[in-house]
Amino acid sequence: MAGLNSLLSIARDALGAQSFGLDVTGQNVSNVNTPGYVRRDAILQSRTAGTATYGGVDIQGLRRTYDQFVAGRYLDASGLSSSADTRDGALGGIEAIFNDGSGSGLGSSISALFGSFQVLSTNPADPSARAAVLAGASAFADKVRGASDSITTQRADLYVQAQGVATEINDRTGQIAKLNQQIKVAEGQGNDAADLKDKRDALLEELSQRIDVHTFIDGQGQFVVRSAGTTLVEGSAASSLEVSLASNGNLQILTKQGSSGSVDVTSQVVGGQLGGLREARDVDATAILQKLDQFAYDVATAVNGQHAAGVGLDGSTGNALFTVSGTVAGAAASLRLDANMVGHPEKLAAASSNASLPGGSDNAMLLGQLASKPVASGATRTVAEAYSDIVGDVGGRKASAARDVETRDSMKAQTKAMRDSSSGVSLDEEMVNLSRYQRAYEAATKLLQTVDQLMAGLIAELK
Repeated sequence: MAGLNSLLSIARDALGAQSFGLDVTGQNVSNVNTPGYVRRDAILQSRTAGTATYGGVDIQGLRRTYDQFVAGRYLDASGLSSSADTRDGALGGIEAIFNDGSGSGLGSSISALFGSFQVLSTNPADPSARAAVLAGASAFADKVRGASDSITTQRADLYVQAQGVATEINDRTGQIAKLNQQIKVAEGQGNDAADLKDKRDALLEELSQRIDVHTFIDGQGQFVVRSAGTTLVEGSAASSLEVSLASNGNLQILTKQGSSGSVDVTSQVVGGQLGGLREARDVDATAILQKLDQFAYDVATAVNGQHAAGVGLDGSTGNALFTVSGTVAGAAASLRLDANMVGHPEKLAAASSNASLPGGSDNAMLLGQLASKPVASGATRTVAEAYSDIVGDVGGRKASAARDVETRDSMKAQTKAMRDSSSGVSLDEEMVNLSRYQRAYEAATKLLQTVDQLMAGLIAELK
């Protein structure tokens, strides 16, 4: 009887184990299309029956087929891809500012301004020609100032976006910290925490799209999330991220770690949406605005210098055509038609001296010739070339960003395929597992039936 009882126990264990295997396989099949789901494997272990060296099977639980290294590479690629996408989108908005396809942009206003000087030189006493110069100068100043204002507005918008991303980051880190605590409690009670870990992985992926992240288990067994050289999550504790403006107007990104104060991590934020926003706002947009300021300052200074050397129909001299800041910084935003010239075409200095009035036009010719002289970029580029340099810089940055998007999206796709290969559900494999567990279950059932028949026969013999 002892041998048959042992067989009954083995059959019972076998039925339970194969049923558990079928249950785990069923979970995998039902979640084959669930985002972030990590494949489970049933963990079965043999155990001895009594004093024998062989026996039944013990259910140890299930295991998530999770590769920490592959998952880490995917998070890195996800952060870089998100950064490139964000930067590319921001640069697309800046590129549109300098798009002169309709013929009414800044490039066209430059041509119109210097063209009006040429027209004035042919008929310096014509009121309509003088009015056209003032209109062209005003339009040019408006276009330059409008471009500057648009870039400044975009930088302000990117700042607001960065603050929104920081709020989203804080939300995810808080949720991850709570899940860490729930996982710790579940595992401490001997329960399975695979579903909780799946939720945590999904939050980590969302977090990586906003800021670059790295994860590991520390010496105390706590799950740690680090980013930009600082700890965002350690076990059940989460730090908060804050985005503000530094004294130079650039983004300042701080992490607040409880009572230990704040840490400036701005320079180390390179991945995720926050990294892309920082690069587009404080590197790309700033550089483009500086070039535009230099362009506005150079053109206004050159035109003002030549105009002041001439004489207006009213005999006035030393008049500036433009008002511009005294320094390069902010020149584009300050550029305007000089207030003294507004409504006073007679002050336009087409002549070089009083003696040539009213038909003198030599100064108007010199103003028109400024278009072909190296008056910009340290007296190395013409007006058209300097503007072309700005447009080329914008286009080059946008093209570079687009290439980064393509490259980094490809890297993300490759690492995702690696992650899915190691952790995703394969229906072919699960069908094999279903068949394997089914046949094992049927065999265990047959074993149980055989033992039942033997016991029935033995009881009949003993009667």
